[in-house]
Amino acid sequence: AQAQSTGTIQRLFDVSGTSGISTDLSSLFKAFSAWSATPSDATAQQSVIASATTVASDIQGLASSLSQNAQQLDSSISSTTAQINTIGAQIQAYNQQRLTETSADPGQDATLYSALDNLSQLTNFSTVTQADGTVTVMLGGGSPLVMGSQQYEIGATSSASGAQILDSQGNDITSQITSGQLGGMLDTRNRVLASMTGNSQQTGTVNQFAAALADTVNQILESGTVSSASGAASGTALFTYDNSTDAASTLEVNPAITTAQLAPVDSSGNANGNANQLAGLESTTLTSLGGMSLTQYFGQITSSIGDENQTATDNETSQKQVVSQATSLVNQASGVSLDSEAVNVLQFQRAYQAAAEVVTVVNNCCDSILKLIQPA
Repeated sequence: AQAQSTGTIQRLFDVSGTSGISTDLSSLFKAFSAWSATPSDATAQQSVIASATTVASDIQGLASSLSQNAQQLDSSISSTTAQINTIGAQIQAYNQQRLTETSADPGQDATLYSALDNLSQLTNFSTVTQADGTVTVMLGGGSPLVMGSQQYEIGATSSASGAQILDSQGNDITSQITSGQLGGMLDTRNRVLASMTGNSQQTGTVNQFAAALADTVNQILESGTVSSASGAASGTALFTYDNSTDAASTLEVNPAITTAQLAPVDSSGNANGNANQLAGLESTTLTSLGGMSLTQYFGQITSSIGDENQTATDNETSQKQVVSQATSLVNQASGVSLDSEAVNVLQFQRAYQAAAEVVTVVNNCCDSILKLIQPA
């Protein structure tokens, strides 16, 4: 589940850096550079605004896609929680039947083991077989799922902090779910995605990137003037956004700005000082980004999700090997191979079908013989 969900997020980023936001940034810096060569050229000014619009639009699109991924994970988490409750009901039914019987039923035991096997794919838990034959199932941190004839359903909800799992009393037990499909999805939703999109505890790297881009460009433009003439108007902000926690989803080019309001002149009166400074942002390190440039910081965001997916994929491979070995050991201990038993069932089915065909042929022959015998 973790490998699949991080893989979906990774596909939103171009790890090669030849398209998407990385390319948009490069185009914006080139537009700034061209503008610095001809500060008063309307075509160069319009190119700056057009490139900035593309960057803002693609950052908004990325934020929207990440938000959709969060919603999809929330839905999958709720669905998985419902599956866990369904399996809990099956175990509860087993316990209720055991309380009414004096001896174990192999058929019922097989159903229980199948339910526990299915549950192990969804979450971490422990079991205790009681003296009366019933099975107590506790989630990883000790929250009960089934005790005797009583089931304790869990629930799923989402908030500003992320997805949460609640016990039957409404207590948050999210931290207890550390493995299985539910654990993988919770980790992706609450740690991986939250680190990019932010939550009530953190701003999120994508929002930090968007805010740093807007603030840095705006600060440079607003510090200068539109021309070197005496009394020239001050520059206007190129980008706008709502706040730091929603910077990526609300980032856009200032709808009120015109090409004439771009300020290429710096505070010292250099005709293209601001434009040159903006063109140099491609390699300029920013304190707000931990000493990295805009390009480096976005590259780090891209590589981090790639690392998350690679780690999850490697873990998936190793866990599959563990499961395969465990299954093999169980089959050896029980002396039963599920594969061979499936073959036997198929053989018995075909033998039954063949016997039925023989009976049908014999019956038809008898009918034909009886019809040949004419009454005296």
